[in-house]
Amino acid sequence: MNAINRLKELLFNNRGARQTVVKNMFWLTFSQTISRLIRAIIIIYAARVLGAAEYGIFSYALGLAGFFTIFADIGIGQILTREVSQKPERASSYFATSLWLKVSLLVGTSLLIIFAAPHFSKLESATALLPFVALLVIFDNLREFGNAFFRAKEKMEYEAFVTVLMNLAITALGFVALSISATARSVTIAYVGSAGAGFLAAVYILREEFMNAIRNFDWRLIQPTMHSAWPIAILGLLGTFMLNVDIIMLGWMRTAAEIGYYASGQKVAQVLYTISAIISSALFPAISRAVGRGDRGQVTLLMERGMAALFLIAIPLAVGGIVLGKSIIEFLYSAEYIPGTLSFQILMMTMLVVFPGAFAGNLVLAYDKQKKIAVYAAMASVGNIVFNVLFIPLFGIAGAALATLLVQAMNNCLVWNMIKGINPFYTLRNIKKAFIASLLMGVVAFSLDRLGIHVLAAIGISGAAYFVFLFLFKERIVEEIKSMMKAARA
Repeated sequence: MNAINRLKELLFNNRGARQTVVKNMFWLTFSQTISRLIRAIIIIYAARVLGAAEYGIFSYALGLAGFFTIFADIGIGQILTREVSQKPERASSYFATSLWLKVSLLVGTSLLIIFAAPHFSKLESATALLPFVALLVIFDNLREFGNAFFRAKEKMEYEAFVTVLMNLAITALGFVALSISATARSVTIAYVGSAGAGFLAAVYILREEFMNAIRNFDWRLIQPTMHSAWPIAILGLLGTFMLNVDIIMLGWMRTAAEIGYYASGQKVAQVLYTISAIISSALFPAISRAVGRGDRGQVTLLMERGMAALFLIAIPLAVGGIVLGKSIIEFLYSAEYIPGTLSFQILMMTMLVVFPGAFAGNLVLAYDKQKKIAVYAAMASVGNIVFNVLFIPLFGIAGAALATLLVQAMNNCLVWNMIKGINPFYTLRNIKKAFIASLLMGVVAFSLDRLGIHVLAAIGISGAAYFVFLFLFKERIVEEIKSMMKAARA
């Protein structure tokens, strides 16, 4: 019984800085891992049942809607997390004010998706899906708004519940919808229903905050919230362009089947991006509080440890994805999708910039310096369009992936240089062993693939080899993670 009580204390209560970080990271890892695995089932099944062309239409519709989502997701959730972390006594006022701002933006965004988005599309089948996608955007954004409040309170267990529930609904409704009609329309409707389920779950948990949203509204918070949020809106353009502009421009220049090939690899990369989001989200409240206290030493420590952990994961993912790219695509989606291998391998290289970039963005936000990098995001967004125009006609979907990689790398180099001036910390000296271990792991993976070993076995064996190499090299971050886990159990 004592063991059960200790487990409850560890996973459901905030008892100290280290334990809270470990608890939050556990719940975020659990929810994202389980949810992504659950969603992967329906994504892969849908891709196989629909075929590349119909799956491309579905992906194009979501990408087109995602492009317009920049008008709804201008960073209000991130500002909510930061302000509530630093000023918990005003949590209800920030929640209510931010909620009404979010609702106003969602109304405008939905109208843009329904009435403006069709003019950007050359695929009539995708245009017909946009009213459903508008509902998806509303439900998904409000669910994520609730998650932002959970993160501020460092109650990621609630976020885990909402996220897992939503993805269970996606899988269940997806199978039902596809059994009735194997079309992009059916999958889209299933997505809308599951997003609605996640939104309702968040509303139930936060019912007191939602019920008092009118009473707790404080118009004086509008100006400072929007002042902090607008640079994040510009920064959001970069992320949106990375995820959606490639698909949209491929829709102008290439076939629906090619969009399907590209989207298949992009979906895998996006799943892996969530790892960086998990670590960044788990550490953001702690970084934000340290910044609020003016504790630069603690900020430096958190940044160095966080960056080291992220590269410890990103480097082997990039190497493994490149080496086993063809086998991974064929296993997940069937041989029909093999033409998307090269674009997938290029997208796997983005792990090296996306992982640290997400974490660096948290430091910028914690110091409220996001305005300084807004110009970088604007340049990167334009750059992505230019590179797509140059590369897609020459290299097809591989050109779109290359454009994404180059723009992300250039943007993150600029941001990296800026944050080192805000609060210096070291990175490269902390990842040398991870880099060498990853190269050795790549040799193991390549050998197994050449021998015809099943890709799942190759991933498992090469992954195990990577950790063995880290252990033999006495990688410091591994020991520190073990120390944190022991402290959390104490």
